[in-house]
Amino acid sequence: MTLHDMTGKTYGRLTAIEWAGSRKGGGAMWRLRCECGNTIVCDGANVRNGRTKSCGCLKSEGPVRHGLSHTTTHNIWVGMKQRCLNQNAPAFRHYGGRGIKLCDRWHSFDAFLEDMGEAPIGMTIERVDNNGGYEPSNCVWADMTAQVRNRRVTVSYTHGGETLTLKEWAERIGVPYKVMWHRHSIGKRGEELMAPLRVIASGAARKGGGRRKK
Repeated sequence: MTLHDMTGKTYGRLTAIEWAGSRKGGGAMWRLRCECGNTIVCDGANVRNGRTKSCGCLKSEGPVRHGLSHTTTHNIWVGMKQRCLNQNAPAFRHYGGRGIKLCDRWHSFDAFLEDMGEAPIGMTIERVDNNGGYEPSNCVWADMTAQVRNRRVTVSYTHGGETLTLKEWAERIGVPYKVMWHRHSIGKRGEELMAPLRVIASGAARKGGGRRKK
């Protein structure tokens, strides 16, 4: 029997880990990890010819309704799952391997799409807290420049002669860290960066009021 070496290759949602022996009748069995995180053992021929595409999770999700397969947004979601769940993924050691989790809700693309919307042009997903997981409260769309600037770096800012991290400033002025990080990533500095939310809200109201009078 000729053994087709599948080690490290990906078929559908499955990535071959190792040969798992032969079944009665001569078929080669392979141990594979699904992108959802489950590990299965099944006939390698069925995997290669597409009869087996997942551990069973694909079937349990039902038909794809979003119509966005292979789009940028869907590819970002697949990459995110691979980094967190697939031990054979090249980037796993920097994500799942160091404890970065994917929230249960985002195991479903439909739920991810509902929470984040489609990726804006030129944007990718970024975690506000680089040590936190992929979840709605910790993720934003960001361009690559902002992502590189904030990756695994504690961003500090000096204001009024005092230097604190963005997280410390957010706590000081009572602004959610996600908001503070977003302001900094798009280039806001000084009073625009440090303004409490109520000030921004009242300013917007004044502008709106001015337009209505006209």
